[in-house]
Amino acid sequence: MLSKNEHIDYWKQTANDSWETAEYLYNGKRYPESLFLFCLAVEKWLKAQWVKDNVNNYPPRIHDLRSLYAETNLDLKAEQLDFLDTVSRWNIEGRYPDYRFTLKKIATEEYMGKQFEKLNFLKKCLLENL
Repeated sequence: MLSKNEHIDYWKQTANDSWETAEYLYNGKRYPESLFLFCLAVEKWLKAQWVKDNVNNYPPRIHDLRSLYAETNLDLKAEQLDFLDTVSRWNIEGRYPDYRFTLKKIATEEYMGKQFEKLNFLKKCLLENL
């Protein structure tokens, strides 16, 4: 049986793996796919935080970032919370073919540059609490 710290480390490592793959796709201009994996990375860091802040070692099997955040002790600023909602949409839009087209249309190089900056700031905030 894994300890609490091992569960946290599991979520952190899988988040790092998703982030690295997202960056690879971002650099290769595979923007919709990179957004989806950036979302997964954020979700996994939130799940690591959830495990840290709760008695149970198994976070809920949900993908909504705001809902996960609500069950942690994190204290993000309002603009970061709004950004969590944006990132959550990438999960849905990246997962389902009919929504993927929408994601592909908005994921321009300019859009990606702005989002990448916000993602890096969010990543820093999430990691400093873990």
